[in-house]
Amino acid sequence: MKKIEKVVIFGGSGFIGSDLCIKLSEIASEILVLSRNPDSNKDLKVIPNLKLKLFNLNDDKNIRESLKGCDVVINTIGILNEDGDQNSFNSVHYELIERISSAIKINNVKRLLHISSLNADVYAPSQYLQSKGRAEDYLLSTTSKFSRVTIFRPSIVFGENDSFFNRFDKLLKFLFIFPLACPKSKFQPIYVSDLTDFMISTINNSEYYNIKVDAVGPKIYSFIELIRLILKITERRRLIIPLNNLLSKIQAYVFQRLPGKIFTMDNYNSLQIESTSNDGYQGHSTVEEIVPKYLTSKNKIDSYRKISGRK
Repeated sequence: MKKIEKVVIFGGSGFIGSDLCIKLSEIASEILVLSRNPDSNKDLKVIPNLKLKLFNLNDDKNIRESLKGCDVVINTIGILNEDGDQNSFNSVHYELIERISSAIKINNVKRLLHISSLNADVYAPSQYLQSKGRAEDYLLSTTSKFSRVTIFRPSIVFGENDSFFNRFDKLLKFLFIFPLACPKSKFQPIYVSDLTDFMISTINNSEYYNIKVDAVGPKIYSFIELIRLILKITERRRLIIPLNNLLSKIQAYVFQRLPGKIFTMDNYNSLQIESTSNDGYQGHSTVEEIVPKYLTSKNKIDSYRKISGRK
């Protein structure tokens, strides 16, 4: 692949962003990671051509200055739940894209990769998907006039530090009875390494300029199948109670008022659409191949810590 002088990654210290950083370090002279919490991933500091920089979503000047001399911009920032006006779906998913696009235009950056979500649409049933859809529309109608844009729309992204399998693994450690909302919801999980390989391969490929492309894995699973798979991998016995539509709604209504917002009405609304696709890119790695490698190792470490009296 052609050598890249400077890449700027928004949210590069996160799960997907950090995988991109490791791979891009071999082909980019300079990687600048803009993160709201640059100390969250200390492993990135060992990459010699990478610099971590604190940034604020609303700091236009910081964003503009960071994109000076940049060849490729990658945006990986996204949230699943809102937390105040400064961390709303609109501010994180849409207004940030406006700011990034403005900085791209001023600095004459010719390439942008953006991670969205499968089913993103302004008419989708959830605010999460609507805000992602507004960002997609803006990028293709406005940003594409001065920069080559590719929008990636994954289903669940899994890997060692994912927020799906690790999250439910932690819950299932302590909950012996697990009432599961929307058990029939469908997903097509993609392995993070497959996704990032694909993203990097599109940088200089004109076939992917100014389009959005779905990115999924090779297999479709229902929500309850994935939960049962976690139990099988970790060799736990738990009672999973699949909730009907009404009880799922009630659970979302109650849980969104609890600390941590484990499950919200907006999450419930997103789950009403199947997160699957027959189009775009399909990765080759399955959940069964990858997830046991990190869930079993983490649970073994936890067991050793318990035995030794460590926390």
